[in-house]
Amino acid sequence: MNGPKRRTDSFYRRVWTAFRPIFHLVCRAAYGVRVKRSVEFDEPVLVLSNHTTDMDFLVVAEHIKNHMYFVASEHVTAMGLFGKGFSMLFNPITVTKGSSKAGGVIDIMRRLRRGNSVLLFAEGRISHNGRSTYIAPATAKLAKSVKCRVVTFRTSGGFFIEPRWQNYLNRGRLFSSGIVHEYSAEELAAMTNEEVLAHIREDLYVDAYAEQETLKRPFKFRHGLRDITRYYDVCPRCHGLDCLAAQGEGMTVRCRGCGYELTMDECGFFHGEGGLVRSCADWESIQLAEYHSRFERGEFFSEEGVTLYGIGKGFKLTELGKGTLTSSADGLYLCGESFPFR
Repeated sequence: MNGPKRRTDSFYRRVWTAFRPIFHLVCRAAYGVRVKRSVEFDEPVLVLSNHTTDMDFLVVAEHIKNHMYFVASEHVTAMGLFGKGFSMLFNPITVTKGSSKAGGVIDIMRRLRRGNSVLLFAEGRISHNGRSTYIAPATAKLAKSVKCRVVTFRTSGGFFIEPRWQNYLNRGRLFSSGIVHEYSAEELAAMTNEEVLAHIREDLYVDAYAEQETLKRPFKFRHGLRDITRYYDVCPRCHGLDCLAAQGEGMTVRCRGCGYELTMDECGFFHGEGGLVRSCADWESIQLAEYHSRFERGEFFSEEGVTLYGIGKGFKLTELGKGTLTSSADGLYLCGESFPFR
């Protein structure tokens, strides 16, 4: 019995062409991006972009007309009907977070050599604090090894439209978006891996709050600070843990321990007594310092009734056990398994 028919690159190019008008409308509505004339390359290119929202690929597609294959985390293709549709229509290059990306690298090179363009989000994840995250040295090695034109693309302002601690979009416009630099294969070959990495990091780096200090661009935050405690759970004043709660339809966060209150203005800056935090980066710095301090003092935490799951193909969950989650300065422990911090 024959298996499913393998679709050709031309099929995915036709799909891309059909969806570009939809990309255009969503990009304009969600991010306020309007491009008069998009760029079209007459050769396959590797596009390296920074990562600020879940739909950054729309912004890249608005600027670059070429059909591109996306490099996506495996969890995206496992998102039920959306994941199946995304896989069927766009055939992304899937990689698993936290694992070797060797298979993804090989797939990238194969598709480029077939004459296709590829879009890779070099950071691999969205920032929690508005500043660009780590870009691995392997990205520079890939850029040199593909032996084709490499294009760096940067967007800024997306952090305020879709902060990492919420799963919906706020109303507002990106600060900027567009191609930063084009590197020929010859240029890249003449540079060391370290020089290429430095260029990529410089091209893609953004600091949302630093730009906002100058721009003062207003955003309509749909639910204010309602969901911010999904990530920020240390009080900036008393450093109490897991004692923060949103008040007044999410417009204020209040500490149940010391009563400290924090609000956020339309530009995304925080305001509270003593000016302890102004940005997510400030808050994250306090929070991580408190975590480190507690571990150094031997103040570890535990939680009862925690379930441990194994994640299989298609992100199918298999229950492995239930018990008490404990911790130490070295890592987490549950159901006889240890998960060291790195």
